[in-house]
Amino acid sequence: MIDSELRHSRVLICDDSTTNVLLLKALLEAEGLTRIETQTDPRRVLPCLEANVDTDLLLLDLEMPHMHGFDVMRAIRETMPGRADVMPILVITGTAAADAQTQALELGATDFVHKPFDQTEVLLRVRNLLRMRYGYVRQLQISEELERKVQARTQELTRATDAFVHKLAQVCEMRDIETGKHILRVGRMARMLAEACGMPETICFMIERAAPLHDVGKIGIPDEILLKPGKLTDDEYLHMKTHATIGQSILNEHDSLLVQMAATIATSHHERWDGTGYPEGLRGESIPIEGRITAICDVFDALMSQRPYKNPWSEQDAVEYLVSQSGHQFDPKLVDLFVQHINDVERIRDECDAMA
Repeated sequence: MIDSELRHSRVLICDDSTTNVLLLKALLEAEGLTRIETQTDPRRVLPCLEANVDTDLLLLDLEMPHMHGFDVMRAIRETMPGRADVMPILVITGTAAADAQTQALELGATDFVHKPFDQTEVLLRVRNLLRMRYGYVRQLQISEELERKVQARTQELTRATDAFVHKLAQVCEMRDIETGKHILRVGRMARMLAEACGMPETICFMIERAAPLHDVGKIGIPDEILLKPGKLTDDEYLHMKTHATIGQSILNEHDSLLVQMAATIATSHHERWDGTGYPEGLRGESIPIEGRITAICDVFDALMSQRPYKNPWSEQDAVEYLVSQSGHQFDPKLVDLFVQHINDVERIRDECDAMA
């Protein structure tokens, strides 16, 4: 009568009648159940459940000395609410009063057997409750396994996307300047500034990975404009400005949140706090914060870097430029945070420059 896959279930029987305990134990053992524990003192039920966290079924008498069955169920619900919700309780009672059954159900009882109990009825109810418990445990195991597989797949896709973003950023940088360390520095500075803003770790990680793609649209700019050593003409400058929308078109409409953030940064990192930037002329906090963060880090590092059209600036001059543009080109609060963490900026630049 008891299914073969249920015979390793752990069952706890509590009844103050030794005779009832022995009868129930013998009945269940005859059906192949091997992990049966018995108690005649209801005060021992809680310690038994705490010692055996894998108990699958509790057979519990109601009318007992020292501690009523209601009190046992109440204690289980109060001290181990998670167990009370998933461990079935088969109440053994000599009363058929409806209010007693209602109270038992409210406290967590799953089913009832009335004294004097019929052996076949007991076995059927035990079997049904063990099936229910087994089904719950199996479903939980399946869900956990699926969750592990989903997490593993998500991590795999995240690593792949991360690698794609990094390689694409390196391609862009190869067309722009002589070293890829600029994109590494910008990413790390952007993360530092995001952390200084108190952003969650996940967002800080994404900003670090997405910020290096801020100039991905420069792939679409001709070399004679992109690498020109002198000042650009008005027409050339207008052409150069299109890299923001080109970057958006390259990265837009991708399912990855990381790539979506990179698209936002590519589009918005040339917007200005005072609304005079491009391509949309956004103003103030209407500019996405990841774009505002990247703008400061990109400009600061670019000023301190050798470019075809200029020599590197000193750190002091670069900081003074950020401060002078606070509230005009840049978010003033972010400029303040950046300057406050200038020692971290120096450390980032030193670490990146030391890399092979």
